[in-house]
Amino acid sequence: MVAAPLAGITTIPFRRIVRKFFDGVIFTEMVSVEGLKRKVENTLKYAKILENDHPVFLQLFGNDPASFYDAIKVCEEVSNPDGYDLNAGCPVKKVLKSYAGSYLLKDLKQLREIIKNMRKATDKPISVKTRLGWDEKSYVYKEILKICEGEGVDILTFHARTKSQMFGGEANLFALNEVANLKKEILLIGNGNVYDHISFNRMLNTGVDAVMIGRAMMKAPWILSAIKEGKDAHEFLSLDEKKKLIIELLYYEKEFRKNYLDIVRKYSIWFLKGYKNSSDFRKKVYQIKSEDEFLKLLEEFVE
Repeated sequence: MVAAPLAGITTIPFRRIVRKFFDGVIFTEMVSVEGLKRKVENTLKYAKILENDHPVFLQLFGNDPASFYDAIKVCEEVSNPDGYDLNAGCPVKKVLKSYAGSYLLKDLKQLREIIKNMRKATDKPISVKTRLGWDEKSYVYKEILKICEGEGVDILTFHARTKSQMFGGEANLFALNEVANLKKEILLIGNGNVYDHISFNRMLNTGVDAVMIGRAMMKAPWILSAIKEGKDAHEFLSLDEKKKLIIELLYYEKEFRKNYLDIVRKYSIWFLKGYKNSSDFRKKVYQIKSEDEFLKLLEEFVE
């Protein structure tokens, strides 16, 4: 089992919470190679890794092969990841406009050059996270497998959807099974639409070496333990335990960023979904203006 990179989510504070339930590989959120190579202070902040946050892979995004080389060299000085991951699957417009993420599905030559430069820059494990293709008419997962194996990639993760599917629709388990049968020594990770132990086992049965948990984790970081134990994620923690987790996350976020209350609002809504009066809590939490008001509202909800 592997914890996925999630943009805006798998920052230091959230990873500290995930580590309470999981001691395996976690991927950071994507970090810009352009910001890293220029040593932009705010970008370096997202590349920081705490001593007890291992094993962890630093996910990079961009389009210029030379910038990947430079970014990794900078990270070798200022950070200490256990490996580096190439984001070749993010489908959001902001990333596509910079010819990064899923755009690389349309430019496999550039994808290869980026991987080559990553491999030249470090002896640490290299990972690639991508999708099956731009759409169902342009699958390229077999070509990507061939490129990754030829350029010395250690781990290949397929989000078993196309760019056009975004985060909806069924994951293509047949394609994962094809890659599992074609691959040689590369480690294969499957990702997409895994939200409980049943969907986890379904993906594992395709022949992948591991399963990556993504969007389900951001709404319930304890799901990693729940799946491992074959339990229902909603019932895995008590309401009081979830309250304590939200408060702990609040203080981690407070250390990490100025506008910490905004993201804690979002997490609290996700963590408390499914309980009586949770919709009322959602309305009220966006009306509060201070940390004290938030903690009072949280306490009242739990009581």
